[in-house]
Amino acid sequence: MRVDTLEGHNNPVYAVVSHPELSLAYTAGNDKGIVEWDLVNQKHLRIFNQVRSTIYALEIVIPQQLLIAGCNDGTLLFFDLSSTKLLKVIPLASAIFHIKYHPVKEELIVSTDNGSIFIISLTDKSILHQFKSGNEKIRAFDFSDVLNYLVTASNDNLVRVYNLQDYTFIHEFEAHSMGVGAVKFSPDHRFLLTGSRDAHLRSWHTQNWACEHNFPAHLFAIYKIAYHPTLPYFITCSRDKSIKIWRTEDSSLFKNLSIDKGLPGHRLSVNDICWSADGKSIISVSDDKQVKVWDFTA
Repeated sequence: MRVDTLEGHNNPVYAVVSHPELSLAYTAGNDKGIVEWDLVNQKHLRIFNQVRSTIYALEIVIPQQLLIAGCNDGTLLFFDLSSTKLLKVIPLASAIFHIKYHPVKEELIVSTDNGSIFIISLTDKSILHQFKSGNEKIRAFDFSDVLNYLVTASNDNLVRVYNLQDYTFIHEFEAHSMGVGAVKFSPDHRFLLTGSRDAHLRSWHTQNWACEHNFPAHLFAIYKIAYHPTLPYFITCSRDKSIKIWRTEDSSLFKNLSIDKGLPGHRLSVNDICWSADGKSIISVSDDKQVKVWDFTA
């Protein structure tokens, strides 16, 4: 498998997001800046400055041409994707760990390390709603328009389910024996996948929240789950320095991308991963300060 290493960061890298339409990716971490990468020519293009704190989360909103960053100091930064200009800063008081754009509602959902969820209007950048999903860090969440669910993954081992329209509480269950760090609805919305500090990957029926699969997927904490845009595969990354590709049908292992398997993988914790817009590459970032682009062939 071909892998290209993109160097330029001087500190650990915590977040990566790919452009939904172009062969571009954006990475950020402890450098107090966001780097734009050309995935075709394997080089950096621009740097988004005016960042005052470590960045843990990134999101792109194409209709408004926005690049949004969530910072350790609790600030939410809105950049113009075309000019790199900083347009807006919203202080949320607590470190931000996940950001996700809801295109139908034209809202931004943001989670923080004190268990708070913020709903922000992309029309005027105002805070529409705020609620607590426990009292501990919400490292990840996901939503399903089909099921009308918003689910949060908490450091208190629980997954909580909310109504996506009005954000009222529906249900909660203990998903793992340690903090839940990753959560993702399957493309068919039949299952919810969760990953945890206990290194286990679990899948849950979304009709009754019964556990379908439970197995040790990594050696240490799982930080991200991401489904392929079109093919029946998903990827996970972990503090154990590895990236793993799984078959969606039965959650069987397809490939292990790590130094242990003789590949030029990351030397330290893999903090975030994503697919390129065309699904032909996996982009990963790590504590080793490197960005890697892995060619994917099913």
